[in-house]
Amino acid sequence: MVLSKRCSGKLHRFLVILGAELISKVVILTGSPHNPGMSKQLADAFEKGALEAENEVYRYDAGLQGKTQPFYLQMEKGSGTEVGIQDDDLIEKEVIPKLLEADVVVLVSSMYYFGINAQLKTVIDRFYNYNHELKDKHSVVLITGYGSQDDLAAIKLQMQKLQDYMRWPSLGDVYADDSWNEAKLAGFTKEAYLIGKKS
Repeated sequence: MVLSKRCSGKLHRFLVILGAELISKVVILTGSPHNPGMSKQLADAFEKGALEAENEVYRYDAGLQGKTQPFYLQMEKGSGTEVGIQDDDLIEKEVIPKLLEADVVVLVSSMYYFGINAQLKTVIDRFYNYNHELKDKHSVVLITGYGSQDDLAAIKLQMQKLQDYMRWPSLGDVYADDSWNEAKLAGFTKEAYLIGKKS
């Protein structure tokens, strides 16, 4: 029997006693167009840990899709009203269904002008039509930036607000400052791997 790790504590212990195999469905969304890049290193490390823990992992690298996968946001229809544009693209056909099934959502970005990069933001904006269905999962945020922890404060606030709004309690987040520093980045990479292992 294969069941989600994200069941209640009592049920989880009962299933462990019965010998049930517990897995998590993990979706990793990355935004960086740099390959290889610093945030990709965090994503790779987390994914390695999650796979070693025998979780089911789906990864979508938004920043590496090129012009073949355009992103569509929302349009205004009338004064003060918004409607989601129904699309027939990879995000609608594949990414959103994986997100709906997921137990854990992992958001990965490098810092751009004190926020996440546009490629990841456009995917997050596509949550709009599925807000209620996407609630109550677990989450991990992995961010890299060339600045200090103080420079990362705005992006940290943004991501924590998103986690709160979506009711996605964190399993552990990494805000990797001074990511140009290879020794320091290695420590953050190990942290991401260990979070993946326990996801």
